[in-house]
Amino acid sequence: MACQLVTTRGAVFALWGKPEPEDMEQVTVAMEAAAEACGHPVVYVTRVPVDAPPPDAPARARLNELMPRLVRACSTYHVVLEGEGFGAAVKRGILTGIFQLSWRRKTFFVHATASEVTRAVGSECRKAVHELLTTAERRGLLPAPRVRLAPPL
Repeated sequence: MACQLVTTRGAVFALWGKPEPEDMEQVTVAMEAAAEACGHPVVYVTRVPVDAPPPDAPARARLNELMPRLVRACSTYHVVLEGEGFGAAVKRGILTGIFQLSWRRKTFFVHATASEVTRAVGSECRKAVHELLTTAERRGLLPAPRVRLAPPL
C-alpha cells in the first residue's frame, strides 16, 4: 500500500507515497466506515510530501470512479501539498482549481502545512481534526518541526 491511514472519530488521515488504484479503494472504504461509525460525513486530510509522485493514469481513473462515494462520506477534504516557493504555490493553486469543479462549494481545501487544517474546519470538527493530526504526528506521519497543533477552540 502506498499510503498510511489513521482514523479517529469523525476524521481520516492519509500519508501518500506513490498512489496505486487499490489504495484509492482502501481510502474510500476507510472514509465510508468512519462516516458510518460516527453517523455523519467525516473530515478527510491527506498529506502529499514534496517528493511524492503524482498519481498515474490508472490511479487517477480509479479516483474518478470512486469520487461519488468519497463525496458522500466526506464533510471536507483537505490536501496538505507540501513544498515551498513559487512552484509549490502554483501546484496548490492548480489542484484547488481542478477539484473545485467536482466538489461542493467550501468542501475542498489545499494547504501548505497540516497545521493550517485545524483552523480551516468548522468549530464542530476542530476537536476531531486536532485528535487526528495529533495521532498522525505521534505515529511519525507528520513532519514534527513544521507542525504546531493548536488545541481546538
